[in-house]
Amino acid sequence: MSKYLNYLITLAIFMSVLGAYSVPSWSTSTSADFGTLILPLKNAPGGQVILKDNVANHNHHFKAYIEKSAVSVWKGAKVAAIVLDYETGGSGTFKVLYFLTLKDNHWVPKAWTDLGDRTKIRYLSLYRHGKIFVGMIRHRKNDPKCCPSLRELRVFDVTEKSLRSSGSYDVDLFPDEVSCDVASLGTTASLELIPAVSFSPHAKGHKRAIPTHVGLIENGKYVLMRIVNVKNYVDLWFQEHDPTINIAINRLKLALNKDVSTLSAPFDILPPRPGINDFAIFIKKIPFKNGIGIGFVGRVVKDLSCVDKKQLKFFYMGLDNKQKYLVTFSKKIAISEKVPSELWICKGGVAGLQEQLRKIKQKFLELGYDAVSKDLSKIYKFISTLEIKDN
Repeated sequence: MSKYLNYLITLAIFMSVLGAYSVPSWSTSTSADFGTLILPLKNAPGGQVILKDNVANHNHHFKAYIEKSAVSVWKGAKVAAIVLDYETGGSGTFKVLYFLTLKDNHWVPKAWTDLGDRTKIRYLSLYRHGKIFVGMIRHRKNDPKCCPSLRELRVFDVTEKSLRSSGSYDVDLFPDEVSCDVASLGTTASLELIPAVSFSPHAKGHKRAIPTHVGLIENGKYVLMRIVNVKNYVDLWFQEHDPTINIAINRLKLALNKDVSTLSAPFDILPPRPGINDFAIFIKKIPFKNGIGIGFVGRVVKDLSCVDKKQLKFFYMGLDNKQKYLVTFSKKIAISEKVPSELWICKGGVAGLQEQLRKIKQKFLELGYDAVSKDLSKIYKFISTLEIKDN
């Protein structure tokens, strides 16, 4: 056990868990029905477009429909964002972003902005109060009109009279390029595109940003899973003159090629910043549809104190077959009462922790993991359905 302590001291990495920062509530793309909706549009006949069941009646060569929509509640008021797709008879297909509010059971457009000709809209979200996220592929300077190639997440601030562009982030992977069976977790969750964000004010150390990534959001608040571009993630840490992340990624690559019987804690916990798992109750290789990772139950601490039942989480870290994306998953697990409460008490010190871990592992082996926590079987099933469809 002393080697674990030396390992921790050598790396000098502070405690962190996968949910190190909080994520504000948001609403992603939906298929909401807006009933009869009247939108101002200067290129439409009469200067407006009337939609019923999200589609406009065709007028000569004019066609229009709602391509994407998202509905949420901001400060007690119901609001929506929609992307209107329209054609006027030529080769162009134009996109407009609208912000709507609900008044007397009718949706009223409050602000709008053009998104361009033949851009591809891949994601739409109402994020926080006053911000709209649009994931899109738009044209670079030399792109032909048919084939935009710049993948980005654009941020719009909602003002009283307009939608003001306030920033953009490069995007490697959109949520629609990831598939998984969220229902198998037995929770309300959705895949979201998370922009580069800094750590929580409660996190220790410097507040670095992590790259734009896809996350599985539970109940609009907690991040269960992240899929991060490995190169961008490693480059970020090198910019901070900290090579530990590259060491951790390489250790994970080596571990994926080893027999699990040869593996033991500690493990690097990734992302958003390196932490160290000081023990693992079990280690198991769990494949997903185009990759494989290592799952284990443990905790992240910066010392070797006795184990508290509430500290235990399931951790998963994997790589797709091309080793382009890092997949991480973290979820607290409910430990069954079949595990005696006295196993979670020890007298302290390295010897006390060693004895406690020995008893805990033995009890898990006697009962079987599923008997100890039914959550684990759900997590295994969920991971097995995961697939990254990198375009």
